[in-house]
Amino acid sequence: MYPSVANGLAVLVALGIGQVRPSEPSDGVPQRPAQSESAQPASAQPESAQPESAQPESAQPESAQPESAQPESAQPKSALSDLLKEALANNRQLDVSRARIAQAEALVQYAEAQAYPRFSAEVLAGGPLPEARTKVVNDLTTTTPSSLQGDFDFGEMGIALRTSITGVQPLYTFGKISAGKEAANHVVRAAEQELRITEAELALNMVQAFWTLQLTRAFRHALDDGEKTLKKVLERVDALLEAESLQVTENDRMRLRYALATLDVRRTETEGAHQQAETAILLLLGRDQGGRVEIAEAELIDHLPSELPDIDQVVDAARHRRPDLLALREIVKAEEAFTELRRRQFWPDVFLGGAIHYAYQSNATNQTDPFIYDPYNSLDMGVAVGLRLELDVFVKLALLAQAEAQTRLRTEQARLAEEATEFEARLIHRGLATALGKLVGLERSNRTARGWLTTTALGYDIGTGDAKELIDAFLAWAASEAELQKTRFDAIIDFARLAKAMGELSAQ
Repeated sequence: MYPSVANGLAVLVALGIGQVRPSEPSDGVPQRPAQSESAQPASAQPESAQPESAQPESAQPESAQPESAQPESAQPKSALSDLLKEALANNRQLDVSRARIAQAEALVQYAEAQAYPRFSAEVLAGGPLPEARTKVVNDLTTTTPSSLQGDFDFGEMGIALRTSITGVQPLYTFGKISAGKEAANHVVRAAEQELRITEAELALNMVQAFWTLQLTRAFRHALDDGEKTLKKVLERVDALLEAESLQVTENDRMRLRYALATLDVRRTETEGAHQQAETAILLLLGRDQGGRVEIAEAELIDHLPSELPDIDQVVDAARHRRPDLLALREIVKAEEAFTELRRRQFWPDVFLGGAIHYAYQSNATNQTDPFIYDPYNSLDMGVAVGLRLELDVFVKLALLAQAEAQTRLRTEQARLAEEATEFEARLIHRGLATALGKLVGLERSNRTARGWLTTTALGYDIGTGDAKELIDAFLAWAASEAELQKTRFDAIIDFARLAKAMGELSAQ
């Protein structure tokens, strides 16, 4: 999702123009003061032992101005903590995870509702209907001629009303309702862990984008400073060649011109990587992709943790706190509860039922004798305890086998994830241990390269050195600085990945 840092650093290593702003003084190597821009040869300036042409631009006064001397931006600059806070409030992926929690909570409500009473009601009204009367109530021998069936004499036409209300209250379901609620609650907890997963991924992506932006910003400054330095060296070489000096050759000039031409290409690539990192941050913040974001500057060395946690502590945290594993375990428990629900469906349901039935027909005699069936005018009601059992045994057996297979699948997935998590945690920890050890050597190498550059520049200044050795020293120092910055960047990202593997990385 983000630009490859290795590509950008390879650019600097190839050119020898790395982070040319020394972050710490060299051991035992005196630092040369900056000289004013002048066309005078270095040999005519005894107050400075190092020529300006060989000095990194970071030593120039204009590059060393404090941050307060720079013009203030209209938009406040955001630190990493500010970006994470805004992303936590506006990121679309988090909104999706929160919606899934609400969806799971609705499933719990559905499972709980199975214990509540259920009612149904039907109301029918219609007509016309034929006459259904007797001349004497409860005496069927006095049925009117028009009420008899088998002819087209319908007699007095009327309308009818039919109403039926029933209700069922579960009393005992042999564990079906409790198993359903348990499964739904585990789904909710799994969804909550999924939100933590999304937050951790958001935090890791933001950390990666933020420090990628810092690195590409440093690359831009380094490329600009390196271009100025190489141009001044080239001017000096041109002047020495015109004076037919033996310090330089035509190959030195061609080498510098090639480096300057390649530098323009690398600057274009660096700008593209910088814009890609900005776009990634805007996406994570939920902002308009065409907008801008002001990011506060930060130094890699100031945010690099110095201590690595013990591997046993890392593995234990990964097993017990990583949200990926916790979510899978909740899913396994949900599948087990659902399988138990399938088993419970072989048992009946005990319920309390009640019903009210009312019928009325305007052209029918209301028979009050309970032994006379009268579907036209009646009012019946009652309450009873019942037992209900569905006998689709073969369907239930198939559903149970399916649920058991799904449970086994989730269980094996959880075991595989635990092994993969431990492997990932150990791999990241081992890589970080190597990187921290490598940093010690790189810092020593960087100080040595800086000392070589200072010594070579001094020799070049007094006329005992040649341009080729000066260029080689500059490129070696820049390459070592680039590799040092790359290793610091990788270590910061790996520390964030280790925190994520341990379940300790969050956008909060």
